[in-house]
Amino acid sequence: MKRIFYAWELGGGLGHVSPFLPLARALDQRGCAITWALTDLAPAATLLADRHDPVWQAPRYRDTVTGLPEPQLSYSEVLLRHGYLSAASLTPMLHDWRALIEKADPHLVITDHAPTALLAARSLRRACVRIGNGFFCPPALEPEPPLMPRLPPDPARSAESCRRVLESINGALRAVGAAPLAAFAQMHAAGDDIVTTYAELDHYRQRPTPRWGALLGAAGGTAPDWPVQPGVRIFAYLKAHQPQTLPLLRALRRKRYAVLVYCPGLAPRDRAGFEGQALRFSDRPLDIEMATAASDVVICGAGHGTVCAALLAGKPLLLVPEVTEQAITAHNVQAMGAGLVVEPGHESHAGALLTRLLTEPGFARAALDFRFRYAAPSQAQIVQAIAERCMELST
Repeated sequence: MKRIFYAWELGGGLGHVSPFLPLARALDQRGCAITWALTDLAPAATLLADRHDPVWQAPRYRDTVTGLPEPQLSYSEVLLRHGYLSAASLTPMLHDWRALIEKADPHLVITDHAPTALLAARSLRRACVRIGNGFFCPPALEPEPPLMPRLPPDPARSAESCRRVLESINGALRAVGAAPLAAFAQMHAAGDDIVTTYAELDHYRQRPTPRWGALLGAAGGTAPDWPVQPGVRIFAYLKAHQPQTLPLLRALRRKRYAVLVYCPGLAPRDRAGFEGQALRFSDRPLDIEMATAASDVVICGAGHGTVCAALLAGKPLLLVPEVTEQAITAHNVQAMGAGLVVEPGHESHAGALLTRLLTEPGFARAALDFRFRYAAPSQAQIVQAIAERCMELST
């Protein structure tokens, strides 16, 4: 029996564990045993409820770092905000990841946006692979590629960030008795990169390695129960805390389309003020493929999985990104003509942007082009191919 250690360190929500679950089931079928180390144990309560695997709390840097330049122009600047500002902050995380990996004694470590777990696995000479969308798997290139192609690059700033991160990494590696890295790009080295995205959506267009296609996530979400309202259907996956959410809901209520919303955490008073014959809320996560297939437009925060599900269904998107990763994805969708972005501070424009998506045929045409371009391989074929690659890498 092969032992697999799944490590998730950075990020939040359902966009890590959920896409991995079909792969976990494929590995189950090959006789593997999986141990999960999760930065957020909440997804385990629902997504892993039918499994009996060990689920452990992942080490993670919990403090807030201030005083660094914004916006983040490179992945090294992301790392500086997550424990890589000094060896003193990184060493405890590296030590704890090494302890978990040694406890699990895996044949293969699979890291899902888990850079410190990757360092720990390599320092222990464990077979390892990175999996995830383009943002989670920066290419091992020198100099470090820019993260925000819409902004002018700052090579000197990036070089300084890389120097600081490398200094922290090597200090932490020495502290645990492991060999230091010779260059920053070596921190991204793994047995393989399983990049689960498409060229148009990749955060790094210059990536030299293949892309496998998206993993859309676990089946079993609630079937969409649409309002009985003729005409246009809108599926909206929103976050209650985002400033765009209430203005968007107001705009949707005014439009009188058939709107189905999943918005976890929305206050009952707000929900009651919006819910009606044409606008309905779901209490549970929806089956994403069913919801996108039945909609005319999808509104979301530009999470990679929801974006891919919408585009593979041929549906244009209205995007309200919250974090850097989502902002890049959102502008990639806009650049390919398959969606529009609600920019921060311009929430009042959401209604007009939605009207454009529904009345200008170019958006739907670009989304359909994407669907036809990536109609094959199927989700089942992608999952089985990745499972086979993981088996090849496990030692």
